[in-house]
Amino acid sequence: MGLILTLGGLMTSCFSDSKDDNKTTQNVIALCENGTIQQYGGGILVPTSKTNVPTTTGVYTFTIEFDPTTWSDNKLSVNITTAPVNLTNANVKTGTSDGNINLYDLEYSGEMFPTMFNENYMLVPCIFWMENVSLNEYDAELNKHKFSILVPEDLYDADKVLNLTLIDEVTDPELERSKSSWVYQAFNIGSVIKNFKVANGGIKTIRVWGTTNRTSYDPTDGRSSKKYVDIDLTDFQ
Repeated sequence: MGLILTLGGLMTSCFSDSKDDNKTTQNVIALCENGTIQQYGGGILVPTSKTNVPTTTGVYTFTIEFDPTTWSDNKLSVNITTAPVNLTNANVKTGTSDGNINLYDLEYSGEMFPTMFNENYMLVPCIFWMENVSLNEYDAELNKHKFSILVPEDLYDADKVLNLTLIDEVTDPELERSKSSWVYQAFNIGSVIKNFKVANGGIKTIRVWGTTNRTSYDPTDGRSSKKYVDIDLTDFQ
């Protein structure tokens, strides 16, 4: 969880390798499942070696090197140059809570926002408050945070809106946190969506809620408010 990413960068960022003008390096988010690696946004990645290839099902981020002229049949041969970081978070549970600290926000700058990776995995930027620590202490601080998606006990909704809640629970909520940061998490909500469709005859919107405040981590702060972001399901209907 220690790698800091931006979705905008993952979707558009690439730069030429100085050794070879045809070589490009790019950060990606990809789903490894049944021996296939599918990049976020489409396209199958075919590793040229077994080095750094994810071995278990999940959503990962890593860096690839490739020749962009070699796309063929929606597939691309790549060299995975960094150890994959597993973004998959199993904390999908039924219940209600606001967590014990505020989120900084649910979206940022029009580039970071909850979205569906595919029909099962939801990709969420957890934009959170953290202690103002040095880079060497970042992972230790991040490990104090537990991000979870809460599912309502009653899945019936007359408007066919699936309301989910993102929360952050920390081991030491009394600690002052004055710096914002973020990390992507991937939640497998495939079974939740399936059950919701059964209960409502379909689904129109996935709405992600959170208690946010851009000035304070304290949930009792007067500026704290409930916020939501709707996910576009056009590609998954």
